[in-house]
Order: sequence, then structure tokens, then C-alpha cells
Amino acid sequence: MNTTEPQSQALQAANQQAQDQQAGGKKAVWCIRGLFFFESALLTNLFPRFPDIKTALNLDHAELGLGLLGLSIGTLISLLFAGGVVERIGTRKASLIGIVLVSVGMIIPPLAFSMGSLFVSLLFVGLALAFVEIGMNVDADRTEKWIKRPIMSSCHGFWSLGALAGTGSGALAAGFGLTPFEQMLIFSPVFGSLALFLIFLRPAIQTPPPSGDKNPAFALPTKMMLGLCIFPVGMQMTEGAAFDWSGIYMREIVNGTATHIGAAYFAFTLSMALARFVGDRLRTAIGPIRLGQLSSIIGIAGVVILGISTTPELAIVGWALVGLGVAAAFPLSITAAAEFGGRPAAVNVASVFLIAFSAFLIGPPLIGFASNLIGLKLGLMTLLPFCVIGLILAPELGRKHS
Repeated sequence: MNTTEPQSQALQAANQQAQDQQAGGKKAVWCIRGLFFFESALLTNLFPRFPDIKTALNLDHAELGLGLLGLSIGTLISLLFAGGVVERIGTRKASLIGIVLVSVGMIIPPLAFSMGSLFVSLLFVGLALAFVEIGMNVDADRTEKWIKRPIMSSCHGFWSLGALAGTGSGALAAGFGLTPFEQMLIFSPVFGSLALFLIFLRPAIQTPPPSGDKNPAFALPTKMMLGLCIFPVGMQMTEGAAFDWSGIYMREIVNGTATHIGAAYFAFTLSMALARFVGDRLRTAIGPIRLGQLSSIIGIAGVVILGISTTPELAIVGWALVGLGVAAAFPLSITAAAEFGGRPAAVNVASVFLIAFSAFLIGPPLIGFASNLIGLKLGLMTLLPFCVIGLILAPELGRKHS
């Protein structure tokens, strides 16, 4: 009996299956990266118009701050239960629902008629946003397992690029004289539709079989996960402080010009994006624990430089190092949470999100409070203990549920 022909056919079929799987994996990678990009652009497009909304509503700084707090509070509330919901309905459906609601929700804030209505409109956006964030991060982790190489850091790099595209297009719309409502009526459907298209286009990602792990109602960190959840706190606080205080620092502490202020922000955001694009290769080369330690050390060095800077040029170097340092902490934490075990991946990811996002929000007001007492330069130094704790806790990136 001649067995050569059946063996040849089986080999060809196996090769074709491998090629199809490889092509599907590449398609999934670019779809998930694109989703990170357009979700970020959708969210940040309105940010440059908040001063216009402030003027239209005749709000002072404190009232605007309270109104904008709706986005943060909505996200934090949703993160408590969104992980369990995502696990039950699936990541694709969660991302679809979330993108639709965020796209609609981002059109509403420009219609606000008071601080309270601004708060409520952004609260709605925050409640929907958590479902997209958890869904696409869990999908990024599952895609990593499918193609057997890391992509989480580069996905967050695309999120950073999306933020630049979103804020840039928002500023451009303002330059053309569009009102915030007219702007969102154009850009929200565009960015939202592109995100939805990529969700539909993305090949089905193999979902791991049910593990029997308990799916809790609320995504609070477990005792075993606490170290992992605390690891990114210092870097997230520093990132939040960079976004909110870099311009004021450059103007008031080192007497920088408008050009220096722009250069500092650009150095921070660009270095963070570039570091995220090389983060996946570094994670493969040196492992997540060493990468977490290296990132923490670079971030600490950047903060120290800001504490001793007397010239705008040296301060810009400090902000660039801060960007390099904070870049990897959050993606590393998300991957470690998804692989931690003991509970569904979506729930563990939501736990890290909850703590990390809280730290991102706490950083700027902490700096403001400290600055009133000891000055902005020393106020930034209050971030150092939290960053050092992150350095100490970096080994938690390799821990698994037992």
C-alpha cells in the first residue's frame, strides 16, 4: 500500500493550517493595536476643548475640576464590576458595547449647561469606558498567547499615539473655528466607527476553557495580588503628575519659555511612546521582572533630575527619563494580572486597573497639596518613596496564584 500520497496531503494540510494561523495572528495583532489607537483618539479628542467649555459655562478652576471628575469617578465605579461582566459576556461584545456608548457619550459633554450636567455626562462616559479598557487589554493578552510573542507594550504605545492624534485633531478643529459640539459630532462617529470596524474585522481569538475559577461580583484585589497591584502605583502617580504639572514646573521652577514647555511635554510623551514600542522586545530579552526594575530606576532618575534642575534643558532631560520610566509599568502589570490565575483574567485585570487608575488620579492633587507646603520642586520629590516601593515590588511581576 502506497502511503506517500496521504502523508504528503496531510503535510500540506498542516502547512496550510499553520500559514492560516500565522496570517490570522498578524491580522489580530494589527486589529487590537488599531483598537487601542482609535479608542484613545476617541477619548482624548475633546480634551483640548475643556477650556472652551469652562468659558461657555462660566466656571472657575475648582468648578471645572469637579465637573471633569465625573470621568474618573465613573471609570472607578465601573472597574469594580466590569471585569466580571466582561468575563460573562465576552471581550468582543464588551468592547462593542463600550465603544458605542463612549462614542455617543462623548457628544454629550459639549451640551452641558452647568457644572453638574458636565459631571453627569462625563460620569456616563467613564462607566462605559471601563468595559472597553478591560476587553481590549484581555484580548491583547490572549493574542500574545496565540502568536507566542509579547505585544502588550506596543499596544499601549499605539494608545499613546492615539492620544496625540486625538488631542491634535481636537486642537486643529478649534483652530478651524468649530464649536466643541460640532467637533464631537464629526470626530466621535469617525473614531468610534473605525474602532468598531476593527473589532468586527479582528479574527476570533481562542478563549481559554472555563477554569472553574470563581467570578466575583467586584474586582477588588486579593491578598495574593496586592503586591502586583501596588507595583505600578509610583509610576502611575508620576505619569499623572507629568501630564498635569510639567508645564507649570517648566514655567515657574526653571523659567522656561512656551517653547521649553512644549518641548518638555513632547519629550515626555514621545519617550513614553517609543519605550512602549520597544518594551515587548525588552520583555522577551531580559524578562518582565528585570524590565520592571530597570523602568523603575530610570523613572526614579528622572524625578531626581527634576528635583535638582536649574535650567530648562536639564529639566527636559528629566521629563524624557520620566517618560521612559513610566512606559512599561502599566503594560507589564496588565500582562502579569491576566496570567496570574485564581480568578478569571478579566477580573484580575480590572483589579490592577482599579488601583493603577486611582494612583494616576491621586498623583496630581498630591503634588498640588505638597507644593503649597514645600514648593513644587520638593513636591515632586514626594513621588520618590512610591517609585522606590515599585522597584522593590518588581518581582511580583513573576508571581502566579498558588
